[in-house]
Amino acid sequence: MEIQIKFDENGRIVPFMNGNEITMNESPFLIFLATAGMCSAVFVRSFMQQRVLPFEEVGITQKMNYNRMTNMVGDIEMVVDLPANFPEKYVSAIKNVIAQCPVKRHLAEPPTFNVIANLSAVSE
Repeated sequence: MEIQIKFDENGRIVPFMNGNEITMNESPFLIFLATAGMCSAVFVRSFMQQRVLPFEEVGITQKMNYNRMTNMVGDIEMVVDLPANFPEKYVSAIKNVIAQCPVKRHLAEPPTFNVIANLSAVSE
């Protein structure tokens, strides 16, 4: 399963799956998965802008290995496609920038979810 993250002509970050833009009309799970790549794209765009490097040709492919036995994503690989003229000295920095993404960090160390059913709030 792959999600492509691209920048449109206005610099907006847009996720695609199978050539179709992922929108709120898609499943919440696809939107949830796409946020990891979109968050990475925010950090990459900022990095590029700070160094006055064009980001329009940058793309991120988020590859997810789906475990059909558990119905869960087992691991996610982020592939950053950089333009041919991208300065070699910044390649490792791009990896470090993506590591700062809070969505990625929350997936690596997920929070605990607590569900509370409060009947008194419904009747008021």
